[in-house]
Amino acid sequence: MGAADGGEAADVRAALLRLRRGTGLPVAFGGLVTGADGTARVRIAELSGTATHSLNGLAIHVGTGLGGKAVALARPCAVSDYGASRQISHEYDTAVALEGLRAVLAVPLVVRRRVRGLLYGALRTAQPLGDRALAAAVAAARDLEQALVVRDEAAAMLAAAREAAAEMPARGYGAGDAAWERVREAHG
Repeated sequence: MGAADGGEAADVRAALLRLRRGTGLPVAFGGLVTGADGTARVRIAELSGTATHSLNGLAIHVGTGLGGKAVALARPCAVSDYGASRQISHEYDTAVALEGLRAVLAVPLVVRRRVRGLLYGALRTAQPLGDRALAAAVAAARDLEQALVVRDEAAAMLAAAREAAAEMPARGYGAGDAAWERVREAHG
């Protein structure tokens, strides 16, 4: 998957607002996977409640930092003091410190068993993030995952329809029945 299209970016922004409202966390940020499997990373492209742009454009690699750990494990992770945590690696400490973040949670976006992105929520104080905040962040992520599924299915139907339309003139009217059957299967 390439960079987020306009619709996906809007979906991520909406999820960040839901995350902030649901968790009460003042800062949220996130992004979607960019690059192919061998070079895949999550690019932080959407920010909500931030005071700086230090996180914008940050490329999160699998296994690095809190988000990279969440991607590697394909499950939510949290730390009560990012800079002092021994549970994560610290490649992104400068960007996190510039924003003044301390307690941070990261929730991977998993669509069809593949991580497609990350949502983060954060506080500027060091303290444990409770189960309520984590549950609300996971709920916001699940809503975004469903939106991504719908986008994927719509793209598949559109591709099948274009393929069917391309085959019809070449074969004559009615000869594209197999292609239209694929459209019907994708829709179903």
